[in-house]
Amino acid sequence: MTPCPSSATLVRGGLFGRPCVKGPIPVPWLDVLGNDIHYTDSGRGRSVVLLHGHASGAACWEPIISELEQDFRVLAYDTYDHGWSSNSPRQGPLVDRVAELDAFITALGLEQPVIVGQSMGGMTALRWAVRHPRGAAALVVCGMGWPLVVPPPGQAGQPEKFEVFSSLDDDERIWLGVGDSFTEQWVADNPRDYARYIRVRSTATAIEAARHPRSLEESQGEFLSADPSDVEWFQQGLESVASPLLVLIGDQERPRIRRGAEHVAATVPGARLLVVEDAGHNAYFQRQDILVEAIRNIAGAA
Repeated sequence: MTPCPSSATLVRGGLFGRPCVKGPIPVPWLDVLGNDIHYTDSGRGRSVVLLHGHASGAACWEPIISELEQDFRVLAYDTYDHGWSSNSPRQGPLVDRVAELDAFITALGLEQPVIVGQSMGGMTALRWAVRHPRGAAALVVCGMGWPLVVPPPGQAGQPEKFEVFSSLDDDERIWLGVGDSFTEQWVADNPRDYARYIRVRSTATAIEAARHPRSLEESQGEFLSADPSDVEWFQQGLESVASPLLVLIGDQERPRIRRGAEHVAATVPGARLLVVEDAGHNAYFQRQDILVEAIRNIAGAA
């Protein structure tokens, strides 16, 4: 690994231990539907777009990017109210996150990208796929499933609101935690990576949004709707998706998400469900090796 110089030379270094490289620090930005959006863009080849989860950020993908950029052009952006991007108006209206993804792909001229989404990013990826059934070379959805607010079609049960817990710590209210998204054993075995994961999430933008929560339902539309017409429309949309799809979850995933992940994998033609042992909601990060291999395999076969 190239050591970081101690002089005033600009250094582009990895947050999770990637090599430091002399040179200017590239910070790309885009105006996306009125929001100032920060993104990263590295590598060459087929485009892979990474979508982070709620209260997370593009920086959390960094160790995965360092592997994927050897074979692909890898792009990751901070959705508004996250990372280094701008905040939305506190009273709304909010940009639909699938419209944001559409605009990002169009602005950069990406054709048939591989789309990978974690948690909230998985919501966006699935919503985009039902609108563009053949638009992606492949899809990888991690830590997410559908439906979340009603039982899967054909199963008994009552509507239930999908709650997003506050990530702010109780004392300082400046750190965005992850609850039980990692297993206790992983945290014990990887204290430095865990601490870094918390720090890179805790930007000023994300803290502001956590202190003044916005409506996830407004930004994710029909995905979190219990309206029978929305449920029927999305179910039919999943049945029409023709892009290869992998759904990846941890074996300790939250029950409602696991139920939804199983339903998505059973509904989308040819989709596959991969359950990672000894992993929680953030299985994508706990077992980066499995995720990277899965992305390479599904992208290579596309």
